[in-house]
Amino acid sequence: MLSQAKKFTFIFFIVSIIPAIAFSQNRQNKYYNPFRFSVSGLTKFVMEPNDHPTDKYLFDQGIGAIGELIFTIDQKAKYEISIEAGFMSTLSSSDNSTSDRYLIPVALNLNYYFFDETFSPFLGIGYGFENFNNSNKYVLKPVIGISNEKLKAFARFGIGNTIGSSLEIGIGYSFKERPCGCFPQTR
Repeated sequence: MLSQAKKFTFIFFIVSIIPAIAFSQNRQNKYYNPFRFSVSGLTKFVMEPNDHPTDKYLFDQGIGAIGELIFTIDQKAKYEISIEAGFMSTLSSSDNSTSDRYLIPVALNLNYYFFDETFSPFLGIGYGFENFNNSNKYVLKPVIGISNEKLKAFARFGIGNTIGSSLEIGIGYSFKERPCGCFPQTR
């Protein structure tokens, strides 16, 4: 298994190199802006029982918001890379304590859009960590969803080797439409 330093180096490489290469490809059109920002509300459901409290999620459900900086990689507007961070409040039916517990997810995502249209289904994968009770757990998150101009709906399945599985369902709003691959030459 990779060490934490190697994982961080790999993620840093992806975050810094791929957008730089893609930005140089997209400079040919002065009206094309590949960056946009999105805000999503989502809920998280834990899929496995909490039999081993040290290895599993210590809650049953979470609800929160995520901010996402999105970069469209190619000129056909089919691939996007994004970095997201958020804040979730957790709920537990078996917890007798009155203290609030929070989950802080951070992830790097790659999405593929099937069509360059206003409505398009997409598939993706994300890798990141979730901070809960001052400990970080790494999670792989395959995603499926649909997008329509500035809105998207998605479902993600979180797979972690030490924390079990979870299902996230959400809806997001982007402050700018997803760029098209048409490259208009005038406004």
